[in-house]
Amino acid sequence: MEALQQVHDEIKALGATLVAISPQLPKYSKQVVKKHNLAFPVLADIDNEIADHFGLTFSLPEDLKRVYSGFGIDLVRFNGNEQWQLPLSGHFIADASGVIRNVDVHPDYTKRPDPPELVELLRSLN
Repeated sequence: MEALQQVHDEIKALGATLVAISPQLPKYSKQVVKKHNLAFPVLADIDNEIADHFGLTFSLPEDLKRVYSGFGIDLVRFNGNEQWQLPLSGHFIADASGVIRNVDVHPDYTKRPDPPELVELLRSLN
């Protein structure tokens, strides 16, 4: 999200609005916004309802739950449910009429588009 913050002004200058969506409860999303000094909102997708709608969630297997717990990552507390689900990382670009013009989703959360590439993509869609 910090990388997106670096191109936020360029995105805004192109007439676009940047929002992030997280399965975390709003109080934890607000902490992320404050901690990273984000100029864009992080919206809460309670129970991964939106991510589920797009088929973008996966349930953590038992061994991965133990790994998360070992690192002190408490998804039950952060997400406010017992589902142990996470959304895949990705971005959606919608035009002013709400038509989705571009989607990029990866099962590997480390495979994210470079924010400058997103800016160029927005330019090409204008």
